[in-house]
Amino acid sequence: MAYATFVRAQQRFSDVATVRLPTNAKSNFYPGQTGTDISTYMAPNYGSLARAEALREKFITDTAQSVAVYCLYRANNVFNTVRPASIASPPPGTRMDTPEAFRTYLSTAISGSGSIFTSYRNTGVTPNYSVFFLGFSQTASTIPVLAVYDVDFVEAKNPSATSTILGTYASVRRYVNGGLTAYYDVIYRVSGETESFVPPVVAFERRSLKAIAEGSTTIDRFKLAAEQPFYFIFWPDPAVDSLALPGNVNTGGVLNGSYGTTDPRRAYNHMAGRTSFMFTTPMFPST
Repeated sequence: MAYATFVRAQQRFSDVATVRLPTNAKSNFYPGQTGTDISTYMAPNYGSLARAEALREKFITDTAQSVAVYCLYRANNVFNTVRPASIASPPPGTRMDTPEAFRTYLSTAISGSGSIFTSYRNTGVTPNYSVFFLGFSQTASTIPVLAVYDVDFVEAKNPSATSTILGTYASVRRYVNGGLTAYYDVIYRVSGETESFVPPVVAFERRSLKAIAEGSTTIDRFKLAAEQPFYFIFWPDPAVDSLALPGNVNTGGVLNGSYGTTDPRRAYNHMAGRTSFMFTTPMFPST
């Protein structure tokens, strides 16, 4: 609480920049907006950080009220248009105990969604993803969608010289029934270093699934959940000035090479310390 109060009381503002986003990004991110140019703060910025803290609180509340949470990856510059108030219920007996199972179900329940979300098992290869919060249903035919969060990283270009990339525009947004209810955004300058915010979601499966061996260097190492599957979820931090990878994460030219190939940390340990917005989120938080 003291930290949140301190952040909200800050009067320091960093530079404001106007950048050009990819086509259709602005209108998708912020319904009712047109054009491709947007003005916002450069990182680090305490105003954006305060908005991120407020959105964090909404995220935690949404998690506590949900019966299921599904994180779905999207390819670069593929923007989410699936933000419904409800989804038709799957056939009886349908198992949706992994994000991939939910993605498959969603592709049949909502036309066109199959081209938006990409298949993954434990980690994806892009920084962009959506999070669906499903609630308790009072009818057998539909499942309510409490909220949808979209997280996007896109190139921020110079509006006067679009061949010049100024940095990365990062945005986290919350939608309810298609309407934008809260968001924060920030621009990270080009750092000159290797920049990557991948993987922003790590999905861990039930330990009991180890009974079926699928390959220790890929899938089996993420079968660690004692009871319910869960995620590590990372958001961009407006208090950090760069998306550059830490300088000490490569060992022998291999990312997180100090960890063995059967250690799940080899896939995501470089995300440690890069953001204060990290969630450990159960896939089925409410029962």
